[in-house]
Amino acid sequence: MGGHAFHYLYTPRISSELYLKTRSLAYARLRTLFRHVLVATELPSKTDHGDVDFFVAGPISPYPSGLPDFSGMVRRIKSAFNTQHGFRGKLNPDVMYFAIPAPGREDEFHIQIDVKLCEKEEYFAWEVFQLHYASVMKMVGSMIKPLGLTLDLEGLYIRVEEMEKVKFGGSMVFLTREPKEVLMLVGLDERMLNAEFKEDIVFEWITSSWLFNPQHFAERLEDNKFHKRLYEHSPHWVHFIMEWLPAKFPGYRLPQHSSSFAIANTLGDDGDQYVDQKVWIAKMRPILREKTFQMYPDARPIYEEKKGVFLKEVEERRLRDLIRNAIPVGHEGWVENPIMPPIMYKPAEPCTLAFHPAPETDLTTIKPVLALNTDPLMASSSSLLPRSPPQTHIPRPPPANMCADAKLLCLARWTLFTPSGEPYFGQEARKKGFTMDWADSGASDEVLVKWAREMWWACWVRQGVRSWVGMWKRRLEREDKKEANVKVLEKGAVGGVEMVGE
Repeated sequence: MGGHAFHYLYTPRISSELYLKTRSLAYARLRTLFRHVLVATELPSKTDHGDVDFFVAGPISPYPSGLPDFSGMVRRIKSAFNTQHGFRGKLNPDVMYFAIPAPGREDEFHIQIDVKLCEKEEYFAWEVFQLHYASVMKMVGSMIKPLGLTLDLEGLYIRVEEMEKVKFGGSMVFLTREPKEVLMLVGLDERMLNAEFKEDIVFEWITSSWLFNPQHFAERLEDNKFHKRLYEHSPHWVHFIMEWLPAKFPGYRLPQHSSSFAIANTLGDDGDQYVDQKVWIAKMRPILREKTFQMYPDARPIYEEKKGVFLKEVEERRLRDLIRNAIPVGHEGWVENPIMPPIMYKPAEPCTLAFHPAPETDLTTIKPVLALNTDPLMASSSSLLPRSPPQTHIPRPPPANMCADAKLLCLARWTLFTPSGEPYFGQEARKKGFTMDWADSGASDEVLVKWAREMWWACWVRQGVRSWVGMWKRRLEREDKKEANVKVLEKGAVGGVEMVGE
């Protein structure tokens, strides 16, 4: 949080003695306002402090609207601290900043106090867990992220590997919000929870995890953004990453005697007993995933369902691209005055459709061997009309600006599949809002490509006839209705004349 919120006040770094005195005073006053008040445990090596950080939850005075009343909280905390200096953060809106005169040295300088609110009281223990020892769990979270786990303010998650690069948030499956369970999974003891660390033992504690690999931090240092964030937001960990790790693990290499080396058990290309980071991750991630599912068996079906849905979406996009590219472009394969092919009804099982090879331009030769019924519309396009229209339908190719997606939709609306994956034309086109799942068809790539390439023009002609019939049916029905209305009026007029004559 830092001690630079009040630029108009002198807020220097303070000694541990003054820090403890200020912390005790502020803690007692915050306890009158909140049910939960905590100061995160600092690293043992820290000798001075820029501010005093508190973490609170559960305001004793309820929110009038049910939502956090930051204005009211700032006002009450300022009163409790007996100070005029306090405001809610803009970049960090869940943090309130205050400055009080230094106890015993009121005329010399002020001390900044940061109060972070946990809006969900049930999350308090979890967020506290992540704040201890200069947010040591950020280091653990960074360490396990490449292995498929995410640690954030909501809890611990496992990510679906196939999804994470495309839908990172959607790839996450919730596991737990219990600190002890997290430590058990990553192989760390509970000393951190009980504030039992002395000196720099916390560094040794991190490296005791079976998921620790120093090369991870070496690779992170190659990222300029990480390098900058480390110095600006995590100065306590600069020593750990820049000095302590390379001294403990020369070249940031995973030692042969470590548990994670034994699990990966792979030799580097240079013959040295050294596990390459990418090889290590590739071996460790599935091992960690299985261990995770052993601890959280309910997460496996959710994980597998997400994975299955995503992979189906990927396959569907692939097939649509495949079929789009197979549909003829422009007038390729079009013939003038094409003969309408019979519609191919789904045959009764176990009959199957066998197609005879034919020249690309002949739309009439792709016929089933079985003697199938023909579509009445295609056999006589006017048979569904009240009478013959004044003009006949002349098939024409689609406009030049018809996009590939529109062609794919047209083909999908007419295409059906047998259980064995053989495509055939439906007797009626599906509605325009229909969405085809090509991935569920059971057809091979070769069958789909052949169908799109050889039957596109038959499909387009069929759609054209159907649209033409529909147009004339509506037009003729309107004419008939109009004529019927005229006859009714004429009949009424005649009847009226007869009545007058009588």
